[in-house]
This record gives sequence, structure tokens and C-alpha cells, in this order.
Amino acid sequence: MFIRGKILIVEGPDGVGKTTLLNRIREKYKDNFYMHLRVHKNMKLWHTATARMAIKKQMRGKLVLLDRHWPSEQFYSYIRGKGPSYNPRELYNRLKDRGTKYIWCMPEDKTQVKENHRINRTKRIEEYWDIDNVIDGYYHAWFSKVKVNNFIGTLSPLKNRSDFIRYDMFKDGHKMDAFIDKIIS
Repeated sequence: MFIRGKILIVEGPDGVGKTTLLNRIREKYKDNFYMHLRVHKNMKLWHTATARMAIKKQMRGKLVLLDRHWPSEQFYSYIRGKGPSYNPRELYNRLKDRGTKYIWCMPEDKTQVKENHRINRTKRIEEYWDIDNVIDGYYHAWFSKVKVNNFIGTLSPLKNRSDFIRYDMFKDGHKMDAFIDKIIS
């Protein structure tokens, strides 16, 4: 299958450099399509619709940047309720077939990430007050195994997957352009 553009899904808990990274990508690569996803009353419908839109834009040669997608539901849904509202396996496979890459923004130092969130919530409005369990989830999904029984757990550890690339704002932030060039090429 010939694929013209790229789809990048940038994931991670609040305060790990997703917005900074995405803003820099958007500066460097002007011909992009960007969407920032939020909570929706029907997450499966919302994620499916945005995936279709991303694929359409990709087919037109665009660099598609999604700020959060189905992986966020795998972690944040435990704050809002009993866990993910759907199994994203089919959606993941469809996006994988299109060459989608996931940029997993999760520093090695999760203690510092938690402290950053505590500091950030005193300076700005944060959607969620306590995300320690979310941070732990993203961390374990990359480095070991997720401790909850959901789809992301079947993929973890993500460090062993070729469609996931880790970004550590503490280690990669000072060489962001080189990191971006590596993931875009």
C-alpha cells in the first residue's frame, strides 16, 4: 500500500512536553493537519471519526498530528469512571496499517513528572487534579506491563514495539529538532 503522508499520535500524561513538541513540529512542518482531542460523551465514535479524518488528510499528503487519541482513554477513563468505554483493537490495527507512529511522551523520571503536575496545577487550570495513577499507567505501559486489564496492556511493554517512539522532555527537549527529524524521516 502506498502511503503519502504521515500520522503521528502524541500521547502522554499532562505536563510531559506534548504541546511543546507538537508546536515545534508544526513550526518546522507547515503543511500539517492538527487536532487536539478532548473527552467526548461517545469516545469510540469520536476516536473512529478522527481516525477517518486523519487517514483522509494523510492520503492527501498531509502530516497529521493528533494530540491524544485512544491511548488517553486507556488511562484517563479511570479518573472519570470505571475504565475504557470500548476496546480500540480494531482502531489501532487500522491506524497501524496506515503506518501511524505513536510518540509516547513519558520521561524516565516519573517522580519529576508527578512533581511537575503538582506545580502546573498551581499555575494554570488542569483538567484533572490528581493524575498520579495516570502517570504510573503511561510509565508502566512503556517500561514494563500495565497493571490494569485493558487493550494497552496487551501491547505493553511499548518499548518493544516499532510503532511507538518514546520522547523524554528531560533528555530530548534540548535536542528537539534532531528528535523531530528522526521521527518525520
